[in-house]
Amino acid sequence: MKESGTKIKLAEALKSLMMTIPFDKITIEMLTGRAHLNRNTFYYHFDDIYSLLEWAYKQDLLANIDAYTKIEDWKVAYELILDYIEKHRKFCLNTFHSVARDLLESFLYSVASDLVGKVIKRSNRKVSIKLTEAIQNFYGWALVMQVVQWLAGNLKEPKEAVISRAAIMLTGGIDNAIRNGQQMHRFGQTK
Repeated sequence: MKESGTKIKLAEALKSLMMTIPFDKITIEMLTGRAHLNRNTFYYHFDDIYSLLEWAYKQDLLANIDAYTKIEDWKVAYELILDYIEKHRKFCLNTFHSVARDLLESFLYSVASDLVGKVIKRSNRKVSIKLTEAIQNFYGWALVMQVVQWLAGNLKEPKEAVISRAAIMLTGGIDNAIRNGQQMHRFGQTK
């Protein structure tokens, strides 16, 4: 079996186990047993269960990267993120309620900050890298925290409400941040 095939098999075993077992209770033995692999095979590919979880999220992101990069409207892309969470509800909630929560948040941030970057790029304004990064950081984490709030509420709030709340903050907000940042020399802006 190819290296990536083994990794996929382990990731699928992890996702399957997380349907019924809290992440913090899953052991390497459980994973390798579910994947029909030996313990050494696991350690050949991953340092620990956290690196497997991180790899699984990155794979899911990479599998959908084409969809994210082709979307012009940030709301549609944000909805795709929320759809992913709904589709993988148990997996995401289990991660959220575990010590590996930061991995989920990092995964979400990488996607959200990219979405904000696209909004900045579509503004067709000359924005310095430093200012772009500051805006992506601020609004990227703001979007993630909305998702975290949604996860904390067990996804009970309609996803449309989460999107609408983000729209209130983002619509015009990024243009305003660009204007404000262009007036500050520390962001390396030249008008």
